[in-house]
Amino acid sequence: MKTAVAYARFSSDLQKDRSIDDQVALCENIAKQHGYRIAKVYSDRAKSAATLFERDALLELMKDVKAGKFSAVVCESLDRISRDQEDLAGIFKRLQFREIKLLTGEGETSSIHVGVRGIVGSMFLTDLGNKVKRGHNGRVREGKFPGAVTYGYSRVPGKPGVREIHPEHSKVVLRVFREYASGKTTREIAAGLTRDGILTPSGGKHWNHQTFTGGRGGKRGMIGNQIYIGRLIWNANRSVLDPDSGKKLKRRGKPEDVITVEVPHLRIVPQELWDAANSVCTSRAEAKFGAGGKRPQRIGYRPYSREHLLAGLLSCGSCGGHMRIAQVSRDGGPRVACAAAHQLGTCQHRKSYDMKVLEETVLAGIKAHLTSPEALKEFTKGYHAGWAERQREMRSDRENTQRALNRATVAIDRVVTAITESDEPVKALTEKLRRLETERAGLEEKLRLIESDGGANVVSLHPASIGKFATSIDALHAALTRGGDPVALAPFRSAFRNVFDRIVVHPTGKRMPYEITPYARLSAIIGVELFPKVRSTEEILKEQGFGCADFVGPEKSVSS
Repeated sequence: MKTAVAYARFSSDLQKDRSIDDQVALCENIAKQHGYRIAKVYSDRAKSAATLFERDALLELMKDVKAGKFSAVVCESLDRISRDQEDLAGIFKRLQFREIKLLTGEGETSSIHVGVRGIVGSMFLTDLGNKVKRGHNGRVREGKFPGAVTYGYSRVPGKPGVREIHPEHSKVVLRVFREYASGKTTREIAAGLTRDGILTPSGGKHWNHQTFTGGRGGKRGMIGNQIYIGRLIWNANRSVLDPDSGKKLKRRGKPEDVITVEVPHLRIVPQELWDAANSVCTSRAEAKFGAGGKRPQRIGYRPYSREHLLAGLLSCGSCGGHMRIAQVSRDGGPRVACAAAHQLGTCQHRKSYDMKVLEETVLAGIKAHLTSPEALKEFTKGYHAGWAERQREMRSDRENTQRALNRATVAIDRVVTAITESDEPVKALTEKLRRLETERAGLEEKLRLIESDGGANVVSLHPASIGKFATSIDALHAALTRGGDPVALAPFRSAFRNVFDRIVVHPTGKRMPYEITPYARLSAIIGVELFPKVRSTEEILKEQGFGCADFVGPEKSVSS
């Protein structure tokens, strides 16, 4: 019999694995009817069909499609694959190119099925969203809450959506407003609540100062939340899904959608105190950002951009927490500081560090110290000593890396589709494709390094491994200190970020030299290839099922 694979999915945490079992049983019957046997089952649990992001099993299936491991894909219905028109059409196009059939309970899928089902699926999602929104709006008009419980309130048992004032939490709310109105800074308030052992709204021990005045002009935090004066405001913000990254972004709600309902029985803060606190908030915002109190948009500078070489790798030498960009130096470059010290006030390591100087220090240090055989052997001993603790950290690291890899893979597929369907010059698209491919290759290599580290409990360094690692470090150092074209440097930056698991910044005195400790991945030292293999544009297109000659005319080129 010919070989097929089955794909099953359910969308809600309220559903159970039995749904997967039932779908697989149905797929086996469909396959048998068409003369196929199921060789493998791919399943996504509690995953929406609205997007391909976070769908590990489906992305693995499409990777195996490119390898030509089977002759058909079987699923209960096309909406198990996707309800998005673009995604469903793209998947079907790739299956057709590989001459892989898509079978459902309706029989063999054709382009007509895909077109109709794509429209129906898209209409279903839109209709579902409208109905959910209508239901929520109706509950709000009744003075009920469709969303999470705001701090200071609690649910009323047996009455969905009904809230009552929490006797203890409401006292904390009043304390925050009084202290803020009296002139205390948000960091001082957060430090005081943390010191007194009061748990945060999420149940944590350390309060974040942004809880009180986060968002535009401080109006998204506790100080600007009008529920505390007995006014329920709904649809002030809305979530939209970025089709390129799969991330949910917050935007302001449309004025005509905003609903305001008076709920005087839920007032916690007296009007006089509310006015005083918000007057302080407004004056501080205007003093910092000028008239209007809104943070100006900085052109050409993105403080949270992943373009910084050390972004996401730096950790505090005092508390072990992450370091983040906290301010801008006089030359316009970013400065990093311990997030716990800067945001929570729970760490004494308050010094900030110039990101550029940190990068220069790291690059100089790896050249001087990471090519020594004795230093590498000592590193190996230290790695073994903390192996059990590293396993816990690697599980989280692996999940985050897999998620980022999924996003890059989906983005590449979409750029390829845009290239093949465009009637315009595609130079910009191919440049974007190369950037995404470098990112994908780096993430795939990082995933391999993490998994190699996971099994590297007992290992000894071979002289050849040391030599290979030293050569790679020399190449990294030469490329990154030389600088140049960002596209050409991308593989070296990716390799650098794969070599180092974290870089610890130790506290030093004012104007004293920086002291750092880089921690490399053991698998990088024992011989795993550091530089990821990056496919050319032509190779990517060919793998996706599109030959360059099929769509590249005299005026269109896939070369740089």
